[in-house]
Amino acid sequence: MFGGLKKFGGYQVLEALKNGPVKISQLRSIHKKIYILCNKVTHKKLGSEWFSVVIGTFALTMVSWMNSIFFKSQVLFDVGKVIYFLDLVIFAIIFFGWISRIMTNWREDMENLNRISFTAFLGVILFVAGFFFMTYVEINYEIAYALLVLYFLGYSIVFLVNVFLGYKLFTKGVRQNEISYALLVPGLALSANVFLSSALLPPSLPFISTYFAKIVYFIMLFSVGISFFQLIFIGSIAFLSHIINKESSAIIMLPVGAASVLAINVLVFPSYNYLHLFYFPPKSALTLAIMLWGFEIWNSLVALIIAVKHIKDKDKPSLTSWAYVFPLGISSFLDLMLYQETSLPVFEAIAVAFSLAIVLLYAYSLRNTILVLKNKV
Repeated sequence: MFGGLKKFGGYQVLEALKNGPVKISQLRSIHKKIYILCNKVTHKKLGSEWFSVVIGTFALTMVSWMNSIFFKSQVLFDVGKVIYFLDLVIFAIIFFGWISRIMTNWREDMENLNRISFTAFLGVILFVAGFFFMTYVEINYEIAYALLVLYFLGYSIVFLVNVFLGYKLFTKGVRQNEISYALLVPGLALSANVFLSSALLPPSLPFISTYFAKIVYFIMLFSVGISFFQLIFIGSIAFLSHIINKESSAIIMLPVGAASVLAINVLVFPSYNYLHLFYFPPKSALTLAIMLWGFEIWNSLVALIIAVKHIKDKDKPSLTSWAYVFPLGISSFLDLMLYQETSLPVFEAIAVAFSLAIVLLYAYSLRNTILVLKNKV
C-alpha cells in the first residue's frame, strides 16, 4: 500500500552543495556571531525544554524537503539539507548544556514533570535525525543496521521516560499547574518511532532482515496502543486543566501532533502485511487516517488562532512558543502521505499552507529564543 515510502529515505546520494564566493570579512563576522552564541549556550545549564528548539528546526527541514517534492525543486531540497546539518550542530550544543545541568541539578529535574516529559524529545531527535540522514546522505547495509541500533536506542530512551513519568504521576503530589499537554510528549514520542522505522524497514529499503522487521513492526503496534490511551486519559485531564489555567495555552499545539502521529502509523501498517504477523486492511487504514486528519484540521485551526493571539498580545518571550512548530510539521507530513495515497489536491494545498505557517512560527520562536539568550526578558 505504501511503497511510496521509498522516496522518504534511502537511495538518495547527492552531490556536495555548491558554495558561492564568500569574503573573508563575512566569514569572520559569521564566525564571531556563532562563537558568541555557542559560548552563551554551552555555559548555561539547559533544561530538557531546550530540545524543543532542535525539534522545531527539524520541522523547518521537513518543510523544505516536503515542498521540494511538491514543486520538484532541487533548491528546496538542498536548503533542507543545510538546515539539517545546522540542526545537528544545534543539538550537540544544547545536549552538552543539558548534560551540564543534569550533572548538578538532576534531583530537581526528576521532580519536574515537564522536564521529565521533554526528556523524551531525545528519542524523537534520534528518530528524525536518522530519517533525514537517509534522505540527505546515503544508505547501505552497514548504515542501515547502524540506524537500526539508533532506533532501538531512541526507543529505549523514550520508553524509560514514559514509564518513569507514569510512576511520578501516580506517586507524586501533582499540582494543577503541572498538568498540561506536555505530559503527552513521552507517549506520543513512542509512536514517533514510525519516522525512522517506516523509512528503514522493507519494503522501503531491502537491508533489514525479516527477523528485525517483525520486532520493529511489533514495537510500532505496541506503541500506538500506549499513545492512543494516554492521549485519551492524560489528554482529557490536561484539557480540563488548561480550561482552568489559561497560562498553558501555548501547549494546545501538542494534540495536533498527537492525532497526526497516530494517523501516520495507521497508514504504514498495511505495508507490513507481507510479514504475515498481523493484518491491517489498506482501505481501513486510509479511512481511519482521514478521520484522524479531520480532527487535525480542526485542532490546527484553533491552535493557529491561539498562536496569532499570543503574537499579537506580545507575550513575554519564552521557549513555549516552540510548542507551535514541530506538531504542525507532523501534521504537514501526514498531509504529504495522504496526498501520495489519494492524489487529492486538497492535501497538497493544506501541506503547503501549513508550511508557510511553520516558517512564520519558526521565525517568531527563534526571535524569542534569541531574546532569552541575550537576557533581554
